[in-house]
Amino acid sequence: MAPDTINIAVLGSDRRPEWSEWHTDAVHIVSVQPHVPAVTVLSIPRDLYVYIPGFWMSRINFADVYGELYGYEGGGPALLQQTLLYNLGIPIDHYVRTDFDGFIGIIDALDGVDIPVHCRLADHWPYPDENGEYPIKALEPGVHHLDGESALWYARSRMTTSVFSRERRQQQVLQAIWRRARGLELLPQVPELWETSRDMIVTDMTLEDIALLADVAFRLDERNVRFRNIGYEQVIPWTTPKGGSVFLPNWEKVGPVVSEALGPIPEGRLRRTLQTVDVWNGTHNAQWDQLAADRLVRQGFPVFIGKPDRRDYAQTILIDYTTTHKGSAVPYLQEMFGISSANVVSTPSPGMPVQYRLIIGADYKTCRSP
Repeated sequence: MAPDTINIAVLGSDRRPEWSEWHTDAVHIVSVQPHVPAVTVLSIPRDLYVYIPGFWMSRINFADVYGELYGYEGGGPALLQQTLLYNLGIPIDHYVRTDFDGFIGIIDALDGVDIPVHCRLADHWPYPDENGEYPIKALEPGVHHLDGESALWYARSRMTTSVFSRERRQQQVLQAIWRRARGLELLPQVPELWETSRDMIVTDMTLEDIALLADVAFRLDERNVRFRNIGYEQVIPWTTPKGGSVFLPNWEKVGPVVSEALGPIPEGRLRRTLQTVDVWNGTHNAQWDQLAADRLVRQGFPVFIGKPDRRDYAQTILIDYTTTHKGSAVPYLQEMFGISSANVVSTPSPGMPVQYRLIIGADYKTCRSP
């Protein structure tokens, strides 16, 4: 783990005042390296089947409620912290927990957030209409401004996607909250916001802790924000003797993901901050350039969105303006956007302000798996 790292467990709960039991629907580790500064968000499947220290084998999303119901010292968050340390070797310094109402309140306090939707999403709206029915809500690919209720629906939808896709959407919402807070220049107002948000979250952090993190967030370059998942390649689906569907950790594959997520920023990613990409939308599909730009930024590339010379490109094209193949990002960009070598054009141009131009064509797959 990188020196001076601060690990924060960010928990989303379905807890209700009238419920004696609940589950932790979202478990994310936000690992902060203050001096770079850099942040990695590591998402953990809520159905990961692990040992709850002092109890038994169970889904990781039961650790919080066990700690509360059985009087564990420090409560549910303390037991979840021990569970993460015992099973994944992740030391947790602080936790933040919110429920549905708190989540909605945070988003609405920001007047909504902008979410780049790469894959069409459709699911039942959780609130009945005037006929008592639950209508289907759908989002097409594009950038959507969502209020609190819509953002919660987006983060929790399961009907047409996997649990791993849901975790990536939750990461998007966390990123959108940070972007919105910084765009509204709210970070210097932390002391005032701290007091008004106390009923939306539960945390062990002090105002001094929050102020430190706000300073990091203010200095943070988005290219130094990474997102990692314990995904389907790191787990084995299994059915418990009682019939529950869970994921067994494949420890040989989980270990490298955790180590990389909590380690220093890789040298290869740091090089990408010097490799600027100019994105053109060569189609009539609105906001495809913004979706491509979002994908690039999430991988550490500086991005400009330019005005295309035309809108009838049938295929996506990558123009390489660099003068050397050493450290080239071309193979990486080809893989990211599914570009064949025939559609890579080398045009060495030392005076260009960008290193690459990505022209989105009609063959672009907005929903291509990361």
